[in-house]
Amino acid sequence: MNSLGNLNNDLRCYYAHSMQIYNTDREQQELDTIKKHFKKVICPNNDIGDTSKGMRTYLQVVKWADVVVASEYKGHIGGGVYSEVHYAFINKIPVLCLRDGNLYPVIDAKVVNRQDQKVRFAKLIIQE
Repeated sequence: MNSLGNLNNDLRCYYAHSMQIYNTDREQQELDTIKKHFKKVICPNNDIGDTSKGMRTYLQVVKWADVVVASEYKGHIGGGVYSEVHYAFINKIPVLCLRDGNLYPVIDAKVVNRQDQKVRFAKLIIQE
């Protein structure tokens, strides 16, 4: 873990990640890494499931969380993860980027391709 000091293990964490890695070995590896730092981790596809209310349900859980850990896919985040990260920022919830097995504070998320909602919608800007 870089630039974070000691994290409070009791914080409620929301794991924002691409649907492209739902139910894969990568998802499990990322969850294992996150659970080394946080006891209470909400994984949307495992703990909430598919919802007919669109992003609203997920954003309500983001607001409940003390911290959001966002995972990149192919060096980017999709529109859904961007919405979760943006909503966390609006609600003054810290966002961490899980990159190469480390957690880094996110200082911004920049939209780079509005046409690609699934993969290359935005990039996370981290504090190094």
